[in-house]
Amino acid sequence: MKIKTAINTNKSVYWQLFIMMVLVGVSLFYSNDSHATNHLGTLKTDIVDTFGAKSDVPYFLLLAEGVVGAMAYIKSKNIMVLAGVPVLMIFTHFALS
Repeated sequence: MKIKTAINTNKSVYWQLFIMMVLVGVSLFYSNDSHATNHLGTLKTDIVDTFGAKSDVPYFLLLAEGVVGAMAYIKSKNIMVLAGVPVLMIFTHFALS
């Protein structure tokens, strides 16, 4: 019984190797299509305009951080939560600029 399962397993390995070789051969036909082109490179100016330092996104993000921080302090009455809000705002300000 062990010999038959070993033979069947070996046939399975040969079949998988054959399929892999066929797929490698097919992929060689399409190697010209695999060059790296940056299709999103033209969107960089749009992203800077949307999320840059002069947009409204950082303002609203800092406003939301302040409101959520104040609500968290009111709910928990923990002074460390209140002290963490300016630290988070400073980090966010420098991360978005």
